[in-house]
Amino acid sequence: MPSNDGPKLGVIALTLQGTRVARQIATAMHGGLYLPARFAAPDESSFGKGQFTVTCQQLFQEMDCVICVMATGIVVRTIAPLIKDKTVDPAVLVVDERAHHVISLLSGHVGGANAWATQLATLLDSDPVITTATDTEHVQALDTLAQQVDGWYPDFKFNTKKYNSLLAAGEPVEIWIDPAFNTYFPDLSGFRKLTTLADASADVPLVIVSDKVNFEKRAASVQVIPRVNALGIGCRKNVTFDMIQTVFTQFCIEHQLAWQSIYALGSIEKKQHEGAIHYLADTLNVPVTFYTAAALKPASQHYPQSTFVAKKVGVGNVACAAAETLTGQRTITDRFALDEITIAMSRKSL
Repeated sequence: MPSNDGPKLGVIALTLQGTRVARQIATAMHGGLYLPARFAAPDESSFGKGQFTVTCQQLFQEMDCVICVMATGIVVRTIAPLIKDKTVDPAVLVVDERAHHVISLLSGHVGGANAWATQLATLLDSDPVITTATDTEHVQALDTLAQQVDGWYPDFKFNTKKYNSLLAAGEPVEIWIDPAFNTYFPDLSGFRKLTTLADASADVPLVIVSDKVNFEKRAASVQVIPRVNALGIGCRKNVTFDMIQTVFTQFCIEHQLAWQSIYALGSIEKKQHEGAIHYLADTLNVPVTFYTAAALKPASQHYPQSTFVAKKVGVGNVACAAAETLTGQRTITDRFALDEITIAMSRKSL
């Protein structure tokens, strides 16, 4: 269930009966409640006469999920000017004022509206209305599958449409999952799972799930790259952009690693002014976190120590300790050192 630390959810209603249902939903789903001023209690967020459109559109822009307790037509006309793309639009659900139906209106897969609708319908003892083809055919969708590992794949719109259309039509689609990620996919309905890549059929579309790049290129295939890896970085003072780019490239080559699998960087607080680390984070479009020596010390004890490094920064291992502190998991690579830069990688649990 969503919480205060989870997705941002807003529930909005228009009528007295809708207000009653909206209150029930907001309580059950831990969402914000937005009601007409004439129906709202003193401690509830409200909007005045003529302010519904502005309020609803603001929720659309700020929330991860908007639940509208009202007629579908009102919602469609209100959000229509703001709809951009499935990759950025929030989930939008519509619930009738008697809570008989919960409609997944917008962003069913990427925004999670289908999952929200199913969850809410269970809470309200309502019928979920989901019209996405893969859902109505009870097969897994490529974009939904990728979400389970925060996965990236190229040409998102093209490949999503292509593979989901095949799956919805009952056409054969094969999938091979790197053993490291097998447990994350309990539902592979519609896919033909392969034990090894060598079993792949030349004439059947193929999905590969892996954070590696050592695969033979295939015409009818798409690789889903789980974004689950975090890098810890240590370096001497004033390393250059070129140096850190070269070291990162060599690290990826050594581990046959897809750079898209990196979701975060970490280092020690004393390196927060190193432009090269920020450059790498910007290049990969990922956040970087700088930890105090005290924060890194517990994790650093799990790895070989350097007396010299400890004297300089207060902890005897930066790269491995930062990687573990980012994910809470031990590193899965040895410490990689080149040009006075060190890198280590850990993988978060999903």
